[in-house]
Amino acid sequence: MAIGVLMDLFRRHSRFSAAGAVLLLATVIMYSYAHIFMIFWSFVGGMVLCYMFLGRTKNMMPNFLIMYNRKKEPELDDLEREALRKSCPVCGDPRCARHRPGLSILDLQPWTSLKVTEKVDMALSEFLELVLRDFVYTWYRDLSTDEAFVDEMRVSLRFILSCLIRRIKKTDLPTFIVNKLIKAAMSHLDKYVRAMESAPPGADLEKATLELYGSELHCVMQNRRTELQYLRYLSGEIFPYILPARSLKCKSLCALLRELLSASVLMPAIDKIADPDFVNNLMLVFLDETPMAVATEPPSHDVDLLAHFSQPRQAPIESALRLDLPDIMNNQTTLFRFMQFLKDEASVHVLQFCLSVEDFNRRSLNPDMTDQQKMDLHQEAKMIYEMYFKADAADKIQFPADVTAEIKSIVEGPPEGVTRLRTSTPLFSAYEHAYGLLENTFLPLFYQSDDYYTMLCGGRLPTNIPKSASRSAGRKSMEPFAAVSKFGNKLKGMLRSNTVDDRLLALYDDQEDQTPDISPMEPYEEEELEDEIEAEFIPKDLSAWRVAIPRAESRYENGKQYYVYIISVQRIDIREGETSGPSGWETTRRYNEFYVLENKLTEFHGETLLEDCCLPTKRIQLTKPSQEFIDSKIAIFEKWLQVLLTKPALRGSELVHSFLSPGPEFETRLLTDVNIGKMLKSVPNKLVKEKGQHLEPFLQAFLASTETTKPRQSKPEEIEESPKDKMERKIAYPIYGNNAAGLVSIHKTEPDGLQIRALHGAADFLLYIARTVYKVPTWFHHVAMAARIVGKHALEGYLDSYLAGKIEQVKQEHQVVGLIHLLRDVLFFDNDPPRTDEDKRVRAEETLKEMKAFLPKLFVMVIGAEKQHIGTKTIFDALQKPRLNKQLGYVMLDLAILEFFPEIQESSDIQQTGN
Repeated sequence: MAIGVLMDLFRRHSRFSAAGAVLLLATVIMYSYAHIFMIFWSFVGGMVLCYMFLGRTKNMMPNFLIMYNRKKEPELDDLEREALRKSCPVCGDPRCARHRPGLSILDLQPWTSLKVTEKVDMALSEFLELVLRDFVYTWYRDLSTDEAFVDEMRVSLRFILSCLIRRIKKTDLPTFIVNKLIKAAMSHLDKYVRAMESAPPGADLEKATLELYGSELHCVMQNRRTELQYLRYLSGEIFPYILPARSLKCKSLCALLRELLSASVLMPAIDKIADPDFVNNLMLVFLDETPMAVATEPPSHDVDLLAHFSQPRQAPIESALRLDLPDIMNNQTTLFRFMQFLKDEASVHVLQFCLSVEDFNRRSLNPDMTDQQKMDLHQEAKMIYEMYFKADAADKIQFPADVTAEIKSIVEGPPEGVTRLRTSTPLFSAYEHAYGLLENTFLPLFYQSDDYYTMLCGGRLPTNIPKSASRSAGRKSMEPFAAVSKFGNKLKGMLRSNTVDDRLLALYDDQEDQTPDISPMEPYEEEELEDEIEAEFIPKDLSAWRVAIPRAESRYENGKQYYVYIISVQRIDIREGETSGPSGWETTRRYNEFYVLENKLTEFHGETLLEDCCLPTKRIQLTKPSQEFIDSKIAIFEKWLQVLLTKPALRGSELVHSFLSPGPEFETRLLTDVNIGKMLKSVPNKLVKEKGQHLEPFLQAFLASTETTKPRQSKPEEIEESPKDKMERKIAYPIYGNNAAGLVSIHKTEPDGLQIRALHGAADFLLYIARTVYKVPTWFHHVAMAARIVGKHALEGYLDSYLAGKIEQVKQEHQVVGLIHLLRDVLFFDNDPPRTDEDKRVRAEETLKEMKAFLPKLFVMVIGAEKQHIGTKTIFDALQKPRLNKQLGYVMLDLAILEFFPEIQESSDIQQTGN
């Protein structure tokens, strides 16, 4: 193979090969002048070496600065290395299909062995306490004084932070910053430069650059609402990797954390970071030549991450439902359930090992053992070793290697040596290891299993019972209700005390009389109840309804004038002569009720349903609306109702049906009925007919519906701000407007130039800026390209080590504490007056001045002062466009998410492959 490569080189360089052959022949013939021919051979050898190392442009000289060759392996602890091996925690086999190879203590408690200094832990705890104070306690204290929910939030926050820290530790930050973040910035700068060159004089460069992005424009740039939706989606995507499994099953907690992370953390943070004034401040910090502050005190001692913060704030309550492992093992009933669970997990042999060791220890404690008993114990120890310790054992448990070796030496020795298992520690260590697996890994899973639920509560009741079976059950099916009825009678008797107002008892009696009696002695009322519920479940096809608003009328009530819209409804699914209901009717609705319906539909079905048919923003009027104003809305409201009836998701909507049906005011109808018996019957109906609704808004609306209607205050109409307007005001940020909505049109993307795609490493980035932005002379560019072949890897090695050193400085205790306190002050204690336009202008001028001074003087001498100003001004102007900064910020955010959570990209690739 080597001969073939040489022959290929000779063929491709025939002239050089011929000259070499002639030189070799002359040297052999005139060997007495060999010392003279050595000069020519040295020249040929130099040419060959230069060709080998520098002959191809992609082959660069290696880094000759050996001291700057940084090891790029992440620092991992023992648990992380074990998790990376993906070996089974029970048997240690990486190809195990019997147990759970992915199960690890880090999956249940990621903070295990994760240490930080005490001051950093205190700073983090203080910051998270402020988060809970401002975003949780503000509304939770109105609901309950119980701290259990907040304690669960503390554990979840600790879990999230621990997962993030471990993922960041696994990432090579210097390489990620240079190869991905800075490369994305170079692509962004290239589009800005191309837009500046192609746009006519005086054109909006921000708009031109966004148009140049085309289909590569980030989806968040469509509008602010899409930006919030994207952050919610992004938060939901990473939750499976940063939240415990039990928290993922709690939709309320996930929704709360999603809203906190997206609307209260990520969106304000990106808005702030993309602000040109804040970017200028960051540039001044980066360009400041003042060295970082040196720690004046030694670092504090290490503590477990947020261990104190996650402690329950109220005294723990002894629960009879939670059993410790000793209680389980000492009770035959619970032990049987636990064994059934371990059997389903294919790990019952771990429990069997513990039980076998306990029995072995009891027998080995006999001080007067005979030789036969020693032989029996030795045989039993050998059997335990072959079943649980041996490498090819079917029920192998992954014990420490030293423990396995010591037990092996005992069981392979004489029977008299079995007493060493009683006096030495190997068997005890093995027992502790298996016991820890049961207690720390399988017991928490057992608490969340159906086996534990069945042990406590019995079997689950059947959910799908045929109608005939339910009616034939008779009194037996009503036994649980009889128990409830008896309990209610007891409660009623307990309420009759001298300390209770008689009016409360009368109210209790009235409410009790209104609720249906479902005692087992009257089975026929149960059937009536079923028929009533079934009647409410008759589906309505609103797509067969036709609506129109022919006019608006003035009405008077208690001497006050108000306006209503006359809504005409026709049903085309009822023919003449049918008795299933009227074929047409008219109902009246006020101006405010249309917006109530819009808000309710948004709460139940989400914001995307009404994106194409939103009502105009509700105007706040301090005076009563005029007839002209009311008439101007007739066509808008009529068109809106007609579009609603064409949507498949609203075909059976109870909200739209109530709005179009004759009756009282729509808003009053939603809030007046507080009868508990009727409410319990109507809630399942709502759940069926309003498919697709968000759970959280539905629960809020349901809780609000249980409150009595507050009396209306005598104030002008239409001064309340709708939830939609409140959300738009909350997410508004003046300098961004509505992002790129209305500014650009999406078209096919022009690919980046070849020069951008060929950039790899910091040296290439510097050459690109010098050639494209600062327009260096041609001779300088050629010299730089020649130097690139020799010094590219050396320069990048130096910059990589320099950046790693800076990151290590930032990771020092006093620096981390300072950054946490800075973030705390910005989010919670920012009481400084807003910066004026003059303050921003002064900072911008200072930033431009510092950027120009940052360039090396030799480089300025080569390009000249004019090119220095123009090139620096180009980069500076690209950072003064808020929408461009946001585009770049979200691109970098996506790169960071994919770097820290590569599973997201892998799952996306799998889905695309499947499609």
